[in-house]
Amino acid sequence: MSFNVIENIVPIDIQNAIERRFLGSNFPLFLNDRSVDLDYKTAFSDPHTKDGYRLNHSFVRDGQLVSNEWGLIEPIALNLVNAIGLKPKIASCKLNLTFPNPEFREHDHFPAHFDTTDKAVVAIYYVNNSDGDTLFFSGKNSDGIYEISDAFAPKKGAIVYFNETTLHANRPPMKSRARCVINFNFLLDF
Repeated sequence: MSFNVIENIVPIDIQNAIERRFLGSNFPLFLNDRSVDLDYKTAFSDPHTKDGYRLNHSFVRDGQLVSNEWGLIEPIALNLVNAIGLKPKIASCKLNLTFPNPEFREHDHFPAHFDTTDKAVVAIYYVNNSDGDTLFFSGKNSDGIYEISDAFAPKKGAIVYFNETTLHANRPPMKSRARCVINFNFLLDF
């Protein structure tokens, strides 16, 4: 397995508060027309790659807190730091909210990518139960298609974490109304 999982990283009352706040009608979200920039250094495509609109909210950008909403998710970061012995240095943290997209077929996914080129631990917290798996890739096959080595189905309250050299992507939900995750990038060398 190319990733680790901690279920119920925070108690259910915090999970519910996070879900209510971030999927509620008063949470500030910003429209982004793509998931990542296809620069072919950190983000890549294959015949199953599609992209599309999503809503984002940045909590930490370039190591600096940029949101007044951090307090609600701080327990997630602290519990992960304590569980796996990380130094609490976050390079970036953002919420990603995706919706069903009729342009995506069953095998399509957002661009395969690395979150950072820095030595880091990448973590994805699942705000809600949904479809739209997180995919992990082992490389391209002879047809130029990324081979899926592992997948994780979104499960509310779970967090997956892996190193920065793990190529990954996600699919949008097809059956669920929304897929909401919080992405953390913890620096290891700073």
